[in-house]
Amino acid sequence: FMELSYTLQVTPESMPGLDDNLITSPDPYSAAEGSHAIAILTEWDEFKTLDYQRIYNSMSKPAFLFDGRNILDHAALREIGFEVYAIGKPVPSKMF
Repeated sequence: FMELSYTLQVTPESMPGLDDNLITSPDPYSAAEGSHAIAILTEWDEFKTLDYQRIYNSMSKPAFLFDGRNILDHAALREIGFEVYAIGKPVPSKMF
């Protein structure tokens, strides 16, 4: 909740029930486990160097990746098996 407290001044005390409706994870790998989709919404460098093969292996399939900042190698992610969608980029025709 540190990020919410810092950026939005939202805490479990200021918003009762917050911890019942919000799930946090200690790392991106556990956060993605079992999910069908992940969304990258920041250009922070740490997201460029994640082990996306490891992430893909732990996800439910089909596995979607939404790159809101266009910071990732979309061709490499598609090679892994992700269905990649990037803001402002056309969807490759072979995906249809």
